[in-house]
Amino acid sequence: MTPQASAVPPPGTYQAPSRDIRFEPAEEGRYVLAAQCRKIDGQWVESRLKYDIANCNGVLKWAPNGC
Repeated sequence: MTPQASAVPPPGTYQAPSRDIRFEPAEEGRYVLAAQCRKIDGQWVESRLKYDIANCNGVLKWAPNGC
């Protein structure tokens, strides 16, 4: 299943100091996980992470550059 912009983001500790967490379409049908993230000084900044999990010979891996 391909994530959609309205898909629920994956769980993780990043969620507590973040807001407006969402998937956004990127190149070639891929997505980025985007959010407003709070810095130590309390400021909010926009942050993006390439979201690419791959099946590498039968093992799921974080693989933003392929297996």
